[in-house]
Amino acid sequence: MKIILLLFSLFAISIYSQNSEYSINKDFEKAVKAYNAGEYETASNLFKSIVKKKEFNSKQSVSAFFVAKICSDQKQNDKAVKSINEFLTKYPQSKYADEVKNLLIKCYLDMKDYQNAFTASLDLIISAGSDVVEKETKDISKRIAQNYLSAEDIAAQSTKSKYAALKSFFLLISAKVLLREGDKINSLKNLNEITSKYITSDEYAEAAELKKKAMQTSTVLKMPVVGVMISLTDGKGKKIESSKEVLEGIKYAFHEFNSSKDEKVGIIISDIERDEKKIDDAANNFILNEDVLCVIGPVFSDDVRTAIKKINRSNITLISPTATDDDLIDFSENFYQANPSLTSRGKTFAQYIYFVENKRSIAILNSIDGYSPLLAASFAQEFEKLGGKVVTKQTYKSKSYSLAEQISQIAAFAKSTEGIYAPISDKNDAGAILSQMAVSKLKLDVYGNQDWLSAKGIETAEQNGIKLTFDSDYFIDYNDEDFKKFSESFKKTTGIESSRNVLYGYDAGKYILTVIRNIDPTRINIKYKMESGLNVTGFHNNVSFDINRINKYINIVKYKDGVFELVDKFRSGK
Repeated sequence: MKIILLLFSLFAISIYSQNSEYSINKDFEKAVKAYNAGEYETASNLFKSIVKKKEFNSKQSVSAFFVAKICSDQKQNDKAVKSINEFLTKYPQSKYADEVKNLLIKCYLDMKDYQNAFTASLDLIISAGSDVVEKETKDISKRIAQNYLSAEDIAAQSTKSKYAALKSFFLLISAKVLLREGDKINSLKNLNEITSKYITSDEYAEAAELKKKAMQTSTVLKMPVVGVMISLTDGKGKKIESSKEVLEGIKYAFHEFNSSKDEKVGIIISDIERDEKKIDDAANNFILNEDVLCVIGPVFSDDVRTAIKKINRSNITLISPTATDDDLIDFSENFYQANPSLTSRGKTFAQYIYFVENKRSIAILNSIDGYSPLLAASFAQEFEKLGGKVVTKQTYKSKSYSLAEQISQIAAFAKSTEGIYAPISDKNDAGAILSQMAVSKLKLDVYGNQDWLSAKGIETAEQNGIKLTFDSDYFIDYNDEDFKKFSESFKKTTGIESSRNVLYGYDAGKYILTVIRNIDPTRINIKYKMESGLNVTGFHNNVSFDINRINKYINIVKYKDGVFELVDKFRSGK
């Protein structure tokens, strides 16, 4: 009887296991079908349910892989990294381990975490299950090192004992990066070590060829060169005067520098004519010309977008004197915005009002048109983040000239309000705002954007006891003695008057030339120095970057006694 019961139990377990496996396989098929159809939430839930099964099943590890892959596909890289690490802990011997580790590298690259991407690539090289995977991963690792890491970064990894088997590989990639940084002596030292000690290594042939080229390179110092990519004409051949003025400013900065320095810096100018093909060709030529250290331009945001697609695959930096679109820096770590974006202006002005003006409660009045809402939103977010309070937010239709209701709403909070932030996108709105404030006898400080500088009717503000303060990406102090000397010299040299556009170009050129000084001027060193926080004084505005790559300065201008007066060039914090 006991034997019969035992046999029955084993039979029942077998039937249950078969049914369970069948059910899991059906769920897996449904999950894969949902994944291929782009139904990620459904697919993820099914894959997770398979992973969580208590009993072992053949679809657990591959389902765990899909969970991580779905997170990566949806750009949820933090979640993907967590899922991948859980996979590698739970299934270290899985046949999918190489694919999962490769996915980890991709996630880190998407996150622009190049240090961890490099480490992940090294780990995959060590554990690769095939020669093909090892070779492909070495190529990825080389590209990461060459484009994003310093020789010091690579040296820090090479000392770890778990990478002892990669000695010749470290020597090679370090040699390449050292050449990029201009350290030819130590680069050749590494290459010599490979060709003398690691003759049978995979790196030997490449090291020997690189060593040969390095030895043949002329020891004569070449003049460093800066490229300029600018649309001087449109597609129909019509001249763009504003671009011409920017270029004259850039050229004069180089003329001024080379006239006073023994070590000269050259300039190569490419007219890209507002044409995508010409932009692509110009960018490619600058990238391939190793003498070109960096590129100034383009001046238009759409031209910048096209150029970024090319330079993003290189190690050359691009600095636009004038482009202002908010999303440009998101497309490339090699792009720098000398003219602060609209969002950054709202944020920086909020910092000025909070820290310098010492205001803690502000009302916001903005048009629903143009860039006014963008400025208002970025200002409010930063002001509240700092600890300030936005007591009320009021909006209006530009050119409506009927602001009685909005001003009345602000007046209701007058006792607890220290000022009004009123960014406008049409200069005619300024007069309407001040007029309605006068009618309502509302005497609060008004803070605005640079469109107020060209508005009419603002002289009534002082008459009604209203103080006006604005931010601006440019302000020219015509009475400044240094500017007077510059303007006179510029006119004498070029035959044209200095202008706002001239100063955009001149200050960008002056900034780059300051960056190049006192360093080994390689492309990567220029990038490092630009992100170091270097401050360069300009005539239209100062220029300084950090890792966010947007100019941190704005001008603070007050309207007093009928004239605009520069009171500060304010540098934002983080």
